[in-house]
Amino acid sequence: MMTRWASPLLFVAAIAVLLGLCASTAQAQNTTASMTGTVVDENGDPLPGTNVLAVHQPTGTRYGVATGGNGQFSIRGMRVGGPYTVTASFVGFQEIRRTGIQLQLDQTREVNFQLREQTAELEEVEVIGRQTEAVIDKDRTGAATNVSEEEIDELPTISRSLTDFTRLVPQAGGGNSLAGANERYNSILIDGATLDDAFGLGDAVPGSQAGAEPVSLDAIQEFNVNIAPYDVTSGNFTGGQVNAITKSGTNQFEGLVRARGGTETTTGDRNGVGTGEFNRTTFVGQISGPIIQDELFFFVNAELKRESSPLDTQVGTDIGGPNVFPVPRSRLSNIRDVAQSTYDYDPGGIDPFTQREDDEKLLVKLDWNVNDRHRLTLRHNYVNARDDQGIGRGQTSFSFENRQYVFRSKQNSFTAELNSTFGNDAYNKARFVYTRLRDERDVQDAGFPETEISLGSDLTAAMGIDRFSQANRLDQDLFEITDNFTYEMGDHSLTLGTSNKIFSFGNLFIQDFFGSYTYESFTYENQSGQDVTVSAEEAFRRGQPTSYRYSYATEAADSRRPEAEFSAFQVGGYLQDEWQALENLRLTLGLRVDVPILPDEPTFNPTAYEAFGYSTANVASGNPLWSPRLGFNYDNDILLSGQSTQIRGGVGIFSGDPPYVWISNQYSNTGADVNRIDASFSPADNFVGPEGNYDPERRFMPTSAGENPAQQPLPRNAPFCQENPESARCTDLLSPIETTEINVISDDFKYPQTFRTNLAIDQDLPLGLVATLEGIYSKTLNDVTFRNINLEAPSEDQYALQESQYGRPFYGTPGAGFGGSPNRVSPQFTNAILLENSSDGYQMNLTAQLQRRVREGLGGSFSYTYGRARNVNNGSSSRAISNWQFNENKDINNPRIGTADNEIRHRFLGQLNYTLRFSERTSTTFGAVYEGESGEPFSWIYFGNANGDTQSFNDLVYVPENRSDIVLESDNWALMDAFIENDDALDDARGSVIRRNTARAPWQHILDLRVSQRIKTFDGQSIEITANVENVLNLLNDDWGRIRVTSFNNITAWSFQGYVRPQDVGTSVNGRILTEDDVGKPRVSFDEETVREKLEDRQFNQLNIASRWRARLGIKYTF
Repeated sequence: MMTRWASPLLFVAAIAVLLGLCASTAQAQNTTASMTGTVVDENGDPLPGTNVLAVHQPTGTRYGVATGGNGQFSIRGMRVGGPYTVTASFVGFQEIRRTGIQLQLDQTREVNFQLREQTAELEEVEVIGRQTEAVIDKDRTGAATNVSEEEIDELPTISRSLTDFTRLVPQAGGGNSLAGANERYNSILIDGATLDDAFGLGDAVPGSQAGAEPVSLDAIQEFNVNIAPYDVTSGNFTGGQVNAITKSGTNQFEGLVRARGGTETTTGDRNGVGTGEFNRTTFVGQISGPIIQDELFFFVNAELKRESSPLDTQVGTDIGGPNVFPVPRSRLSNIRDVAQSTYDYDPGGIDPFTQREDDEKLLVKLDWNVNDRHRLTLRHNYVNARDDQGIGRGQTSFSFENRQYVFRSKQNSFTAELNSTFGNDAYNKARFVYTRLRDERDVQDAGFPETEISLGSDLTAAMGIDRFSQANRLDQDLFEITDNFTYEMGDHSLTLGTSNKIFSFGNLFIQDFFGSYTYESFTYENQSGQDVTVSAEEAFRRGQPTSYRYSYATEAADSRRPEAEFSAFQVGGYLQDEWQALENLRLTLGLRVDVPILPDEPTFNPTAYEAFGYSTANVASGNPLWSPRLGFNYDNDILLSGQSTQIRGGVGIFSGDPPYVWISNQYSNTGADVNRIDASFSPADNFVGPEGNYDPERRFMPTSAGENPAQQPLPRNAPFCQENPESARCTDLLSPIETTEINVISDDFKYPQTFRTNLAIDQDLPLGLVATLEGIYSKTLNDVTFRNINLEAPSEDQYALQESQYGRPFYGTPGAGFGGSPNRVSPQFTNAILLENSSDGYQMNLTAQLQRRVREGLGGSFSYTYGRARNVNNGSSSRAISNWQFNENKDINNPRIGTADNEIRHRFLGQLNYTLRFSERTSTTFGAVYEGESGEPFSWIYFGNANGDTQSFNDLVYVPENRSDIVLESDNWALMDAFIENDDALDDARGSVIRRNTARAPWQHILDLRVSQRIKTFDGQSIEITANVENVLNLLNDDWGRIRVTSFNNITAWSFQGYVRPQDVGTSVNGRILTEDDVGKPRVSFDEETVREKLEDRQFNQLNIASRWRARLGIKYTF
């Protein structure tokens, strides 16, 4: 795959040269800070030609410029941190030196000088600098949050992840969502280099599928979270951008050794039940210092994590507690015996066992001050992670031990960055990045198909490898070249730049590569006219499944395991002017364009093109994304005399990459490389002999795949069976063969884009406080939606029914449970999913915040945010079919806009860090974070297929106005009516189909605490003992701090049994004679257990670990 990169690399390099290999600090994607100011004389007149020298004291790094004709100077590309000493000198004038100046990431610090004429009595003047608030910053326009090194060190964290600190953003939501946008639309930068999961299978960061972070938190110096940066050098996101920088070496040798961990003794119980034995330990070693004094520095960080946790679900009907699978142990043992005796397969044990989650990280960084004009940084980051996965054990499902696989993830990322200054007016930043990611699922099992056995009452036992993990591997390679040039022209700073990425993906994903089977109990009538019930376990022994899926390579495929291999280019360029229009008014105007290019075509499927008119060879390529932006910052003391009032804001368009797995679906699902069987059986019809007795010859048996998964049954019309008609693999029970899914994309599909605007006012207050009121509004321009084009469009009568009281359009024959059958455009395919754009949707956030940066040992903030987020499709899955089928809507193929899964309607956020110094050698630091937010939105859905699309668990319920509004097949209307009345969302929807995500889970309240005791020993060394406690409220009261969520943002309200048909008129249901007026009404049944679950607060899933208090103890030695 490397060969295909050679030509694109030359192409991108040529663009970089044309735009100038001199590059400025790109403020929004910055790794540095800036300094500006004006030098005047005693009369306030500018002093052009004044020499300004800034020296970074820890490293001796020097930045020198001369003021221009207006007395102004600008220094870019400066190291973050400090302290700095800044000196202004001019012949005949007294030299002034300012010391103790600190610079924050992305900050433009204003340092002004007024020089006095030199006399014999006057000597150099030294002024101690005061740390200014990063909030009041003339370059700040959009919504942004800075997390300092002090906050990283002093605020509580259990997982040591970036997410523990991105939650400090007032507009943050669940997971990594920012401002209500899909978390997959975020961008993560480490030292300016893209380090997110471009393919998009994890939580937006590489290694997250194996439980790893992309870099050790101890290596992070500070980071910013930007939601609306109007600097056009910032791109490739429509959510938010997390921009972190790592630490660097100085002229002093420094280091640390840290150990922290926790066990079951430092974790709370839940309902009186503990977690079982586990151990989580993290070791960190770090050292930095000079290689050549004032010139060359090194920084090395290494982290080792070892975690073992129990899978301690108990089995039995006589055991109490929440973590019990309520099935007799003997029944599972019998299933295991059948697997061994009948299929020669050992599914593994049923006892509790321990799972591992380990990772190792190494970061090496070199900083070289080539001279006073050039500074080069080289960094390499390595992560190796593994995580035991595949086992699901709980109250409704149980996996045998051999179902487990090991998820392995490796990451190597190299970055080279050159910051240069040319004269007094030109600055450059050039960056090259190479990132290599490898994810695979190491299947320890022999390759037995996924086998699920229904044990009744929604209970399932499973063995074999998960159907989505049987052939699953992902390789990602990323080259990135960023090149900017900035030229200072008086009041204008002009930036010309380019940002280019080259991705290469190799994705092996063949679901059901070993096959998958389900077994349920069934009843048939024997030759004596008696009903005979066959248990699911007996059906498993006989080889009589109710469903079977299998995927295999076609003869046209180039390998037995065809994978999606493709490249993607993202070519971008931009032009920007930062204009100091007035002394207190700064404008940022820019235009950016990004062009995604996909040079590789998927396989063309002529049968699909003939059926649907869409080519499987089409990809979204060459559609430019224009992003004009305008930001402003106005600073005055218009509200409080002597206190800055900053008004800022802007408007602009932001463009970003989609998760490339959505694009990969087009390469993986052409229907030309892989054939897929998706068969359903009626055991009573398919496996029982003509005499009504069990026929041992009518079997459908899974086999262990081993090294050759191509051993599963095939239909007789398959090429293999036509050549080998006597093979035992060939069966008449599978005909015709069906390709379960193809994926196509619209010709004019564009990558995600959003229009965003914000307006904010920041007010300096006494005591170092800053008050902020900020509004952010984002309007969707291009987002994704999915449509199944193999479903025949409903007739006009059906569309009329959609607008009726009860209706929704039918795409086939509705059915109870998993029943129903669709009207397909082409019977040769099951689903044909089209990826296209939607412009419907918006996000809105209004925030009030009061904050104080850490001063004299005290800092903190408190904020309230009101948020709204609406979209057409949440895009929460990696598979096109899942994004389509699990998008709850009244019309699944023409979805309406609805509340987004990421919406947090109300959010209170507070943080506090306070250091109490007892002496020069000892201090105690307290850090606390509080989050209180409204619960996640969810939808009330049917169990059943109410629109005939063959999909269950995606149809919104019709909520009856009264009993006659529906046909209730269970005789419990009073109970159902009370259930509706006691839920606001259901009660408001009476007489209609409820809208998506109008219901809410309970509020969440979380308080985390960190306490540390630091003791200075000798020669600058210290020992620090730390205690991090997560969910302190649960520690105080077992009923507090519970996190209650739903599965996939929906809950089943009641079961759909069908609609009243004309032929049903005259029949009786619970004593009610159906009439012609009842035709078309939904027939439903209501389970009384649903009421008990609601009364006992069991309708929500209580997160097992997050709902408990957890403590982690640690010790750190610093030298």
